[in-house]
Amino acid sequence: MIPLLRPVPLFCAGEPRARVAAERRWVLAVYLGTVFVALPALVIVLVGVV
Repeated sequence: MIPLLRPVPLFCAGEPRARVAAERRWVLAVYLGTVFVALPALVIVLVGVV
């Protein structure tokens, strides 16, 4: 793993974000869609372009 990116998952799973996701389920859906669909697709597109 890239050392610079190691704290990112812990930051994204912080207590305030977990509380908001527990109260508003759509936030969780948007987060999961962004992290596991949109960002990887963006990386694939950008790598394919360059």
